[in-house]
Amino acid sequence: MRSHTSFPTAGVALLFASVLGTASCEVGSEGPVAGRELTELPADYAIYGMTTYMTTDGVRQGRIMADTAYMFDDSTTVRLHGIDVVFYSNNGTARGTVTAAYGEWNRQTNRMTARGDAVFVVSADGSRIESQELHYDPDLDRIWSDLPTTQTKPNGVPVRGSSFESDLEFTDVRIRGIGSRRFP
Repeated sequence: MRSHTSFPTAGVALLFASVLGTASCEVGSEGPVAGRELTELPADYAIYGMTTYMTTDGVRQGRIMADTAYMFDDSTTVRLHGIDVVFYSNNGTARGTVTAAYGEWNRQTNRMTARGDAVFVVSADGSRIESQELHYDPDLDRIWSDLPTTQTKPNGVPVRGSSFESDLEFTDVRIRGIGSRRFP
């Protein structure tokens, strides 16, 4: 004689599973929902842990790393947070490194502004330029700040001024307003 006890048990189990499956589909039919911080992003796209390269005519001019990058469909400007940029010479050696809290980078022109405790370290001699805002324009071969700036020379001696300007090889660094009253 055949026992029919396994068939009804399997059938009940199958029916129970299908009821649970249907119930769970109805409850979760909306899919994952983004948190408030994602739905209120100030951009069309956000990249976390971004690394990209600035190039001119196929030659690498810099490497940009940012904790977060905000991109917009209608703009070539990328807003960056947690910036770390290495600038390269045409032969591929590092000219210097900029770190800052935030800033902007134009993907089309490679112009960049670093803001919030911006620090530029010159690779050749280790000197530092510190300001609340640094501007970079590769077409002008220039880096500058219109805000109070401190340059710390390789020997550790600081020079303070109201602004600064330099070529990208750092052979012509100009600190303006040395001893300016704008410094505490």
